[in-house]
Amino acid sequence: MIGFIGAGNMATAIIKGMLEDKINKENIFVYDVNGEKLQFMSKLGVNICSGLKELVTNSKYIFLSVKPNVYDSVLNEIKDIISEEKVIVTMAAGYEIARVKSIIGNKKTVRTMPNTPALVGQGFTAVCFDELIEEEEKEKVISMLKTFSHVQEIKEPFINAYSAVSGSGPAFVFMLIEAMADAAVLMGIPRAEAYRAVEATVLGSASLALKTGKHPGELKDMVCSPGGTTIEGVRTLEEKNFRGAVIECLINTYKKNLDITKIR
Repeated sequence: MIGFIGAGNMATAIIKGMLEDKINKENIFVYDVNGEKLQFMSKLGVNICSGLKELVTNSKYIFLSVKPNVYDSVLNEIKDIISEEKVIVTMAAGYEIARVKSIIGNKKTVRTMPNTPALVGQGFTAVCFDELIEEEEKEKVISMLKTFSHVQEIKEPFINAYSAVSGSGPAFVFMLIEAMADAAVLMGIPRAEAYRAVEATVLGSASLALKTGKHPGELKDMVCSPGGTTIEGVRTLEEKNFRGAVIECLINTYKKNLDITKIR
């Protein structure tokens, strides 16, 4: 049995992925303080709970799909009804497994870092497990995460780095898409067509890298003819410190993640 505390965008994406992967809707329980969100969830055919106690009681795997700022209050509310066999799955940046256990005690905890492409079933999720998680439980969690994303098991000290790369990364990719589309518009391509061309190019390029396993540099070289147009564009990006800017962007995002972790 799988429970979701919170019925926002990420919970919706995960639940839809599970249903498409043939997980029985009768095995999914949802609770949210927002009645409108629960009405939408009820259309998916999952079980709607009247409160946290009902959800926790009926669920083995409990996803905390609420905003990080209410994690403490939610965990404090359910800590006395979390039995030893339950598995808590967090999805909040900067909220460590140790922080969860400081509230609920030494109970089974999984920390995940999904990203927004999960909304279309193409996410990436970093996941780490505490020492109490059994192998069967680990496999179950990974199989659930795979219904909406690529999954990478990691050690918890690396999760802030993954948060910078995959958690925040979509925002940076969208900025690239917007900039390329702006350039296309400047060259006379209509806005809607510009976005469609750029988005398809980014999607296709990422798919090519994933499916071939080739180094990005090799794939870049395949497009660059001697003395051609593409290598001129590459030269311009190097001149403008494109790679350095991207690296600095991710490093500063990572540092901010560390700061948020310390504050929490």
